[in-house]
Amino acid sequence: MNTLEVLPSQYHSALGLDRGDIFNPDSYLSKSTIWELYQSSLFKWRNYPRQFKPTPAMSWGSLVDCLVTSPDDFENQFVMSPFDSFRTKEAKQWKEDCTQDIVTVDMVAKAKGAAAILTGGHKVAAEIIERSQTQVVLLNKIQHPASEKTVNLKALLDFAPEGVDYLADLKTCHDFTANGFEKAIGNFGYHVQAAHYLSMWNMQHPDDQRDRFLIIWQDSAAPYEVAVTEIPGADIADGADLFNHLLGRIVRAADKDDWPMQYTKPILLGRAAYAAINEGIEMDGYSTVNS
Repeated sequence: MNTLEVLPSQYHSALGLDRGDIFNPDSYLSKSTIWELYQSSLFKWRNYPRQFKPTPAMSWGSLVDCLVTSPDDFENQFVMSPFDSFRTKEAKQWKEDCTQDIVTVDMVAKAKGAAAILTGGHKVAAEIIERSQTQVVLLNKIQHPASEKTVNLKALLDFAPEGVDYLADLKTCHDFTANGFEKAIGNFGYHVQAAHYLSMWNMQHPDDQRDRFLIIWQDSAAPYEVAVTEIPGADIADGADLFNHLLGRIVRAADKDDWPMQYTKPILLGRAAYAAINEGIEMDGYSTVNS
């Protein structure tokens, strides 16, 4: 398959996932859909997928990302609200029918200021952005060892800089500290994302191999400071193992059409649960107390 540079709005609408038949040639698995299984069961993943409702933090991050990487796509992703509030019936109906992220004039102005910091206020980040292809779509068809059938994988890469050995992604965060970056990587599986993106890129670019992954972080609060970090190679390797494990579970379940719940066998609980329930309850003439 080819590497394409398309608008994010087209990417999400055109390359959907058919959970009923992941082997469908028009079905695509991504890191985010595979990552859902990390804290879920196969039963939930197949039958009750997570309903995506963008939070204000997500909308802010998407807005800044759009202004930096694909400003031409702004009107496809966002719409200015014609209402001062959503108290009236008309306003509530408009909001319910809206298919784009709703933004305000003030929000856009602040996001443009944050984008300016990324493209001009931080030298390293600005250089990465300046020399990059942006919003690069990566598509590959693979056969996982768990099945003889093939599945489509997809990825939407923020930055593919020319003439270097790394790829890069943009993240906004509220805990703008080294510890905060590390927690975000673990909590949201950014090391898994890095492994997936690098693998997809390298499969499609045999003469342009990349083995490093950088994240451009921006504080979601003014003055919108920026930092650039690199995910350690060992973490990327761990991410690749986890990605393949989760993908294998999905492929194996789809191949057998067997989507079990998380707990399929009786569970023997430890004494800690019993002790917690009975703490302070009178039993046989005495009361349990903490020692």
